[in-house]
Amino acid sequence: MLSKRFLFYPLFLFAAILLLDKVFLLPLFHKEFLQAGNSVFYHHRKVLKERLVSDINLKDKKLAVVFGDSRSYPFSEKGIPKDKQKDWTLYNFSGPQGIPMYSYFTLRDILNKGVRPNFVILSLSPEAFDDSKGFINSPFLRLACDDQCLNEVWGHLGWKDKYEFLLDRLFSIRSVELNFGLFMNRLKRGKLSEYKASNNPEYQVINYGKGEYLMYATTANPIEKLEKDTRRVSAIYMKSYTLGDSQIAYVKSFLALTREHQIPTLVIWPKVYPKYYTNYIKFDLKHVWWEKIITLAKEAGASTIDMNESDTCDLFNDASHQSVYCFIDQMTMIWKTFAIRSN
Repeated sequence: MLSKRFLFYPLFLFAAILLLDKVFLLPLFHKEFLQAGNSVFYHHRKVLKERLVSDINLKDKKLAVVFGDSRSYPFSEKGIPKDKQKDWTLYNFSGPQGIPMYSYFTLRDILNKGVRPNFVILSLSPEAFDDSKGFINSPFLRLACDDQCLNEVWGHLGWKDKYEFLLDRLFSIRSVELNFGLFMNRLKRGKLSEYKASNNPEYQVINYGKGEYLMYATTANPIEKLEKDTRRVSAIYMKSYTLGDSQIAYVKSFLALTREHQIPTLVIWPKVYPKYYTNYIKFDLKHVWWEKIITLAKEAGASTIDMNESDTCDLFNDASHQSVYCFIDQMTMIWKTFAIRSN
């Protein structure tokens, strides 16, 4: 028997790996461990909520709040028509690959903290409604859903998302999405302190304003880049499309909150690069998806607008994101047509 001890070595190794992996359960890796992109934005949104709740200017100004994904980053207080900026403030809670589940829980938390917006923009992208794309587990469950949230959404998760979540629990390093390249870069530069928000340059840029991100400042279309990005993003998100049930339910819940609290609400389908939009045509998303959104909005007394039809600005940073300069005219139109009329 002793001569066959080597047969147990793989089991010992596996046990050692599992034990080492539990280091990544420490609060250090989950409360404020900023790598790049998603982790920075979602940590900032938690801080932004506290800033909103404690904003003394809300006594004198009307509040607009934006929810959505990265396509709605440029909605900013600076884009409000100049003659109305003295009357309004705007907070942007859009998150990278943000899904309606995230928007719903963020709005509910804001309302529970005693803050009632005067106007809400909910930006929705059809990709977020295909549950097979994995947006529920990453980034939502990993970065924006606490235990109470998890208990509420568990019944709405498909088997694949539950499986991915359980794997995250078994192998904690998965949920951290540790970027080894970034770690080595910061280590070599002596910048490990950048894992903290107070020392993270990307966080400081986002935190300078009220959640807006104005880096997509294209003044002329980079055609070669746009064509290449269209092929890349289409291959990732639009090879196939299946409208799931989970996010439709949370759009309905989100709009139920705005109706209950009598908050004027505008639901937007953001504009994308025309060649990427052909994917939407291929899967007939105007009928399959957008008409369902319009119906839910009407039932809740909310307005809708498809920027792919209504916006004439054709400047794009990439296949998925318009230039920030397009949002100047967009916000002027939105304020004159929806925000001011409702307030």
